Amino acid sequence: MTRDIAARRHQAILATLDKQGSVTVEELAQALDVSRETIRRDLKALSAGGLLSVVHGGAVRHERSEASFASRRTVNRAGKETIADLAVSLLGDGMTVLLDSGTTTEALARAIARSDRKRLIVHTTSLENARLVSRLAGARVFLIGGEFDRNEDATTGAETLRAIARLSADIAFVSVGGVDPDGRPTDYTRAGAAIRGALLAAAEQGFLMADASKFGLALPSRIGSDQPCAGLLVDQPLPAPIAAKLAERGVAVRVA
Repeated sequence: MTRDIAARRHQAILATLDKQGSVTVEELAQALDVSRETIRRDLKALSAGGLLSVVHGGAVRHERSEASFASRRTVNRAGKETIADLAVSLLGDGMTVLLDSGTTTEALARAIARSDRKRLIVHTTSLENARLVSRLAGARVFLIGGEFDRNEDATTGAETLRAIARLSADIAFVSVGGVDPDGRPTDYTRAGAAIRGALLAAAEQGFLMADASKFGLALPSRIGSDQPCAGLLVDQPLPAPIAAKLAERGVAVRVA
C-alpha cells in the first residue's frame, strides 16, 4: 500500500512537470499534503530514474524525455501484468484487436504473445507492441501509420487519427496516464489523449486499463469527453469516491 501511494505521488509530480516545466518542493508538499522531506525523497528517486533534474528548492523537467517511457515501465510492473492477464481473458479467437502504446498495453502485448489465442488480427500504434504480438503463431499484426514519436516508440498525429478512423475492430485496449477524482481517464498530452480516444471509438468494445499508481491522477489532457467504453480494468479496487463516479456513468470496473 505504501508503495502504491508513493507511485501515485511520483505520477503526480511528473504530470506537474510535464505541464509547467518546473516545481518547488513547497508547492508539491502543499499540493500532495505530505512533508517536504517526503517530497525530497520522491524527487531523489525520480532523478535517479532519469525522469527529472533536481535543482535547489525543487525540480525541473528532464530534457531526456525519451527515458521517460522506459522508466514508466518499472512503475507497478506486477499490477500491469495482472491487468494484462485479465485483458487476455476477454479475447476470443479470430478477434480484431486495437492496442495503444502505453506501458500497461505493452504488458498486454507480452501476455498475448504467450497466450493460445488463434487467428488474431492486431492493429497498434506501437512498434514494440507490434514486435511482441508477432511472436504469437498465426497472428496478423498491422502497424498503424503516421508520424513517428521516438519518445513513445509509436505513431501519432493527424495521419494516425485518419488511419484509426478507417478501422473497425471487435475490441480495443487503451492504457491511461491517470484516472482523475471524477473517474475520467487522463493523459500526459493532447496528442496521446486524441489517439486513445480514437482507438476506443473504432472498436465495438473499448476497455481502459489503469494500475493503482494511476488512481486519482488528473493529468493535463482528458481522453475523450464522455467516451463510451465497455469497462475499466484495474489491479486493485478503486477508492470509493472514484468508484461511485464511474458507477454513476455506468462504467463497469473489473478488478484483476
